[in-house]
Parts: sequence; C-alpha cells; structure tokens
Amino acid sequence: MNSETMRAWVLEGPGRLALRTIAVPEAGPDQLLVKIDRACTCNGSDPGIYHGSPAYATPCVFGHEGSGRIVKVGERAGDFRVGERVFWWFEMGSFAEYQAITPSQTAVFRLPESFGRDEAPVMELVVAACRALMRRPACEGRRRLLICGLGPSGLVLLQYARQLGYTHIAGWDLYPGRRVLAQRLGADEVFDPRELTPERIAAGKAADCTVLMFGDDKLPGEPTTDLALLATRPYGTVISYGHPEHGARFSPYVFQSRNLTLIPPENDLDVIREEGKRVTELAAEGEIDVAALITHRLPFDMLGDTFRDMLVRPDAYGKVIYHWEEKTL
Repeated sequence: MNSETMRAWVLEGPGRLALRTIAVPEAGPDQLLVKIDRACTCNGSDPGIYHGSPAYATPCVFGHEGSGRIVKVGERAGDFRVGERVFWWFEMGSFAEYQAITPSQTAVFRLPESFGRDEAPVMELVVAACRALMRRPACEGRRRLLICGLGPSGLVLLQYARQLGYTHIAGWDLYPGRRVLAQRLGADEVFDPRELTPERIAAGKAADCTVLMFGDDKLPGEPTTDLALLATRPYGTVISYGHPEHGARFSPYVFQSRNLTLIPPENDLDVIREEGKRVTELAAEGEIDVAALITHRLPFDMLGDTFRDMLVRPDAYGKVIYHWEEKTL
C-alpha cells in the first residue's frame, strides 16, 4: 500500500463485505479529508444496510460511525483546520483509513483532545440517539418517558432524558444484560416485553412520551408497538426512531382510540448542529457515559467476521470499536 491507496471494508453487494485496497478519496473544495482513527458498527442501521437498502448503492465503503483527525480542508469546507479531531452525523464511508466528509451536508463536531479515542466514534451514535428528544425537554404533561429498546441508542437516550428533566424513565428490552445496564445508567424501571400484557400495562402509570428504538419485532402475537401505544397516555406522543429492516406493524385502532401523536426524531441539520454541541459537552463532562456502551475493542481486520457474528448474536455486542493502528493521533 502507498499514500494513494488505503484499506477499506467495502460492501460489494447485499451481504457481501470484503476488506479491499482502494484509492484514498479525493477531497473536493467543499470537503474535509479525515484520517480515521477509530470507527464502530451501528447496531441499529448497519444490519439493514448490509442486507441491502435502496438508500445505499453498492459497491460502497461500509460504516458511518467514525472519528479522526483532519488532514486536508477544502477551500469551501468551512472554518475547520488541519489537525482538529472530529466526528460527524451522518455520512457513509467510515470503515476505511481515510474518509472525505462534506460539512454542508452533514453535522461535523470538534472533539477536545482529552476525549477518549475509543469513545470518540461512538459520538455519532450519541448525537443520533439524542435527536429523539432534541428540543423536547420535560415540561408539564411531559415528564414520564418510556424507551422501547435498550440497545446503545436507548441507553444514550435515557441519560440525555435525565439531563432534560424527565422525572421517570422506564425501559423495555428482551435482553437481561441491557436491562441491568439501563438501571445502572439511571432508568427507574425496566421490563422484559415478553412478560407484559395489555392488562399489566393498564394497571401501571402511562408514559407521557414513548420512543420506539427497536428494530424488527421479535415477539410473537400482538405487535410490541401496540403494547407501547397502550403504555402511552391518551393524547401522548410517540417518537419513531428505530430502523426495522422489515417495517413496523401496529393497530390503527389502538393508535387512533388513544388520540396519540406520532412524530420522527429531529432531522433539521441546523438544529442537530446546535444541539449536538451541547450533547458533545455532556459526554465530555461525563454526564452521558459513553464508555459504558463499549463491549469490544478490536483491530479493523476483524470487522467482517465480528459483524457477521453480531447479526447472529446481537445480545453479545454493545458498541464494537475498531482501530487501524495504535500510534498517537
């Protein structure tokens, strides 16, 4: 390999991921060229992209959660400087030694030098998850929160929600380890959705706001989303955040009869850029525990086999951090 080529994990087609040597991307006048230091898999959306998504043409460099140091700044790329540490939401191509980032089309955030190298790429996930509640702080009539899905995104959101003033935060997840970690990170209650029934839900106190953060529904019978709707008070809000590969199913009757409002997470880039700065500060201050989400630290060469195992055993993996080299940034 020379300075004009790099190693990258390329998604060559649905289900076909290979480590290849390809050209280093040419950063255009409106782009930054970043030398990737760390990257991590997205437990929520990477499986769907891997299996084939109309939103991502192949072949393409896989991965979108990365961090590194800027090595080139295009003349129209903004007020960034060579040498700055950054992460970004959202741009594909992070499972490579270099990535070209377009600041006008994504949200790029600077990282303090003191921020951990392994934690840095997880910040893409942190900002992404916090979008579910950006500009939705707790207020009268919005204090009780239910998070359905306690994977890395849900575990981030419960910490952010506490910072926003939510006074009661409950979580649902199939996997015991995630429920235990959620309680350690501040959840007031956690439940195994397999043990919930409409009757048990009706006997409890309903959430003002519910966030759907799970992928494909793995429960037989009544859709988990219906149970989540029943757990939300009449005239409450439901936020659809998760990325089910095969779509979501729920009862229009349950939704309509409870007069619920269904909304997406924040997607306005200007809002994300502004609110994301505060999210980054919270993580740097330790108010959002990023390290707690990390379960594996591995060389990039192991990415393919590890990712395929994650598809089979999702409960065994939190955030998996990959590194190209251990030299100081």
